[in-house]
Amino acid sequence: MKTFIQGVSTRCVGRYLIDMPGSFSVEEGNILAFVNDTPIKTKRIYRPAFEQKLRLREEKLRSEKTVNPQDMPYLKQIYPLPEGMEGVIFERNRSISLPDSSRVLEAHFYIDGVAVEVELRARNGLSSRYDDERKNIPEIYGNTVPEKIAELTRLLKRISGRKDTEIPHQAGFCLPDIFIADGRGEDKESIDLGYTSPEYPELTFDFLTDNFNKSDTLMLERSVEMERDIKKLKGRTIQKGKRELNDIYTEEWLVAGKTDSDEKILRFVLHANEKKSGSETPWMYISFLQRGFSGSNQLSENEAVSVWEQITGTLRIRPGAFGK
Repeated sequence: MKTFIQGVSTRCVGRYLIDMPGSFSVEEGNILAFVNDTPIKTKRIYRPAFEQKLRLREEKLRSEKTVNPQDMPYLKQIYPLPEGMEGVIFERNRSISLPDSSRVLEAHFYIDGVAVEVELRARNGLSSRYDDERKNIPEIYGNTVPEKIAELTRLLKRISGRKDTEIPHQAGFCLPDIFIADGRGEDKESIDLGYTSPEYPELTFDFLTDNFNKSDTLMLERSVEMERDIKKLKGRTIQKGKRELNDIYTEEWLVAGKTDSDEKILRFVLHANEKKSGSETPWMYISFLQRGFSGSNQLSENEAVSVWEQITGTLRIRPGAFGK
């Protein structure tokens, strides 16, 4: 266990900080992030690889064929990003089968060694083929592309690249490769990511945080349901209860159980701000999972509980996260 907690470094997850073992990182594909329901993808790559990515993406979009020939071309237009920003916005059809009044603005942005991809839906129903529909439903068959491009550009301007261990000091929220500074209004933020380590292949830490998903009940108020689910897993409660972590009220539940294939597992969960998720009190859910107890670098039950308590005990709001 001493080896496990060596080399601990502080990570920024959303608006929170937490100290994690140095060997744990977020692999590509282990993260989902949304701002106002807009998906954001990131990948750390070199500039030539980003330029090649743009060329290949443009070729693919130009080669797409729609089901209805009237909806061609699939790729409508390419907009360069403003001066000083590297990348483009592809305006394309939302689907090969939907009418081309339904569009997607697909932004590709390169900043500080990170390729950022953001998609935003828009509509452009100004074609004469939609004249009759526009008379009946003007809000659907108008053109929102210019305003959506402006919205998308404002979001991109707030993004900067960062390493996972670099801690920002201004208001905003973190993803593993980027930081998104606060804008003028309040955004809906949602981040779901998993930390894994090649040294501990059977062990994962998952984090889910957002500022809008309020629960009607606290986890400990759902004890009957929790106990029923634990029984289904042939499990038992190791410990459960309330914890005050750096002025944050949290609840945890630690379980030992088995999978459907009878494999032993440890599953620990913690909720913070579960009933009062908001712009300055974001909800945070942390989950620890270990499969099996034998093999390479597995933790015993007591070791896992100790590691869990040490790591979750460092959870705190990042100073300056809310600009106040």
